[in-house]
Amino acid sequence: MGALHAGHGALVERARRENDVCAASIFVNPKQFGPGEDFESYPRTEDADLAMLRDLGCDLVLIGTNDDLYPEEFATRVELKGPLVTAAEGARRPTHFAGVTTVVAKLFGLFEPTHAYFGWKDMQQLLVIRRMVDDLSMPVEVVGCEIVREDDGVAMSSRNRYLDREERARAPKIHEALVLAATAWQGGERRGEKLRAMVREHLHGFDLEYVELRSASSFEELQDPVGPGRILVVARMGTTRLLDNFPLDAQPSLAVVSSDDASQERAR
Repeated sequence: MGALHAGHGALVERARRENDVCAASIFVNPKQFGPGEDFESYPRTEDADLAMLRDLGCDLVLIGTNDDLYPEEFATRVELKGPLVTAAEGARRPTHFAGVTTVVAKLFGLFEPTHAYFGWKDMQQLLVIRRMVDDLSMPVEVVGCEIVREDDGVAMSSRNRYLDREERARAPKIHEALVLAATAWQGGERRGEKLRAMVREHLHGFDLEYVELRSASSFEELQDPVGPGRILVVARMGTTRLLDNFPLDAQPSLAVVSSDDASQERAR
């Protein structure tokens, strides 16, 4: 939706490496915002975004407006059913994913891509888009890209700019909590409530919306003994919701993929 950062840049860089042509869109999509959410205040930095995409070698950018994407006669809604869209984010933002799938289906129709690149930070969104593509037999491969983080571990997000100085100073504890649980899982801890409790204890004093253990393919909730998947957390800091997750894999790297790493990769 614009307000691009190094996490978006990493998606573009990978798309540029793996394809003959790379395209992107910038559109703050009103259909994925619910009542009382930040549609009006969402950061819009079009000139900086275009400069960044140009520097990254993006060949084509669609700059959408509401009238462009949803003309007056627009009458279609693409909506999934079932627990994939009613759990976690779907339970708290019930219209969100229908807005996402509708606009992504529209953009896929306009671009006709062979590959589409989405970040794992919005894990549920990534799996929702994959399900839509599978269900509708869309000829596009949805590629998940690992989370890019600031040097202190904070997952990069356009909404991070909402944080005040005190909130930003506390934000790294979210990543710390996830790594703590992932390290325990690697060490043999397979009790879901114990893993969730470790995150909650490390984030004592945070306004936590949820801590969940989910399959990285189906988004089903992981049951004891907890197998591979991802641990997710959503915490509110002031008016800002911070989403993050971390893999529970046999041998995942616990190192931070930082914005400096992304910059160095760009330089190469």
